[in-house]
Amino acid sequence: MMRWILGIALGAALVHVAAVAALPRAIMSCVLAGLSAQAGENRFVHPPLATDQSRTIVRPSPDLAYSSAVFDVSERPLHVVVPLTPPYTSLSGFAANTDNFFAVNDQTAGAASIDVVIVGPGTERAGLEGMRVVESPSDRGVLLVRRVVVNAEAFPALDAVRQQARAESLP
Repeated sequence: MMRWILGIALGAALVHVAAVAALPRAIMSCVLAGLSAQAGENRFVHPPLATDQSRTIVRPSPDLAYSSAVFDVSERPLHVVVPLTPPYTSLSGFAANTDNFFAVNDQTAGAASIDVVIVGPGTERAGLEGMRVVESPSDRGVLLVRRVVVNAEAFPALDAVRQQARAESLP
């Protein structure tokens, strides 16, 4: 009887460890593959406003315009510039295990745009002095920009600004 209980406990522990360690990476792997198929890496994608039928992002808000980019900093740093739009803009980074490793918004950007350099665990950092450097715990991940859309009439002007967001590998 005791062996049976130990076997169940060991099995439950293994399932728990697998779920906690492997499931987030598996989910992010699917997300990275889907987003990469749309535009490749280090390039923003700007989908239309969310509707009740949208499911690219889990539970999207119709009040937000989303932009996203798969990043790869395995070889070089990535310079990311996101122009701000009122009343709110934010940029978040998600690592390969789904952890949110940074977030910057219009209140903390300190300028007319969010301007950061993303580096990975092994990325060369020479020449980055004076830049706002953010270290990702993984070489690949996702950048997500959220912008509040006040009303449908304001969206075309906001969309023109969000198209200017860029992510460029540094030499």
